[in-house]
Amino acid sequence: MSARLLGTARSKQRLSKELSDCVVYCKSVHFRSFKHARIHSKFYEVASFTESKARKHLREAGAEFVHHNSRQLTRVYPTGFRTDSSNFNPQGMWNAGCQIVALNFQTAGEGMDLNDGLFSQNGRCGYVLKPGFMRDHDKRFDPDLPQKRDDYHPIVLTIQVISGQQLPKVNIKEDSIVDPLVRVEIHGVLMDQAKQETRYIENNGFNPLWNDTLRFNIHTPELALVRFVVEDYDKTSKNDFVGQFTLPLSCMQQGYRHIHLLSRDGTRISPSSLFVRVRITDLE
Repeated sequence: MSARLLGTARSKQRLSKELSDCVVYCKSVHFRSFKHARIHSKFYEVASFTESKARKHLREAGAEFVHHNSRQLTRVYPTGFRTDSSNFNPQGMWNAGCQIVALNFQTAGEGMDLNDGLFSQNGRCGYVLKPGFMRDHDKRFDPDLPQKRDDYHPIVLTIQVISGQQLPKVNIKEDSIVDPLVRVEIHGVLMDQAKQETRYIENNGFNPLWNDTLRFNIHTPELALVRFVVEDYDKTSKNDFVGQFTLPLSCMQQGYRHIHLLSRDGTRISPSSLFVRVRITDLE
């Protein structure tokens, strides 16, 4: 016993106070209320919420939740009822300014597509700076009423889906040919949530030509993600997934662009792509 105590004492003596002072820890605390946190919380404290609890706060006090997250760290994680390791849509949590939105990375799908799309910017370092109106303590951004922002600047996103190139088969049968359509989804604040589709092209996955134009009014472009989804149309059952690509609207460049598609698990499907024209204008 004496030897063990002596060893512990020696290990403590070997610690450098100067080095320890450089380390900042996040202390997990129980969340009581936004008012209590505003009065008592320290900058290094982090509160954790299940997805359902976070959605409740967002629904009942969205602006207060955003303001809380301008001062404190918040972690959101999937509810325990997700025994199949499915994912919730993280966009709502990002709309509230939550800094740590945990997902089941082992499960591909829309949730992980959005996560990969958001963090594809900034060199995939795992960190994206929130817009200024969500960091300023003196401002109250309400994700349900984005038009009340002082710097409110809505835009119109116009995407002309022109053509596709060498889309993969989704059926292993040798004579299988896809009937592709393209769906463009906008993920952002509730007012911006939207999706539109092109018509489907029958029996042509090699070089389908759509020339369909899709238009979206977007009220908070700083928080919007754009998801391109290609599906194999089926009139008797659910469409089959072909490929997708997701990116922040703030990273989209105007003009003629190639969208290189990714598989369900996020790997590139070379050389499959979409050819589109992007226009961004002010909303009159």
